[in-house]
Amino acid sequence: MKVLVVHRQEAVRQNIKNQLGQWYVELYDNGLEGLMAAKLESFDLILCGQDLPVVTGIEMIRSIRNLSLNRCTPVILLAEGTETANHERIVHLLNANLMTMEEITEMKNLELE
Repeated sequence: MKVLVVHRQEAVRQNIKNQLGQWYVELYDNGLEGLMAAKLESFDLILCGQDLPVVTGIEMIRSIRNLSLNRCTPVILLAEGTETANHERIVHLLNANLMTMEEITEMKNLELE
């Protein structure tokens, strides 16, 4: 599996990469670089933070859904835990899912076929 991970914090990116074990993972620290990668390559899964430099997570997902090879790729937006009902509605409209860092940390070397 090929995964795109976009988050501003190095520790978070590395934690996710470690949890995904043997999967191929591309890491970026800002939304613009993540968006460019999603426009050039196909991924099996995209994980991104909300508060990204240059382009926010919501903007990145919106652009991916409209103008990229990954318009149907599953997207997980990393939740802060303070999301409003309106924010959750927007994420749903973008065909994405919310997941907390605690849930990510609880994953142990995922193995999907």
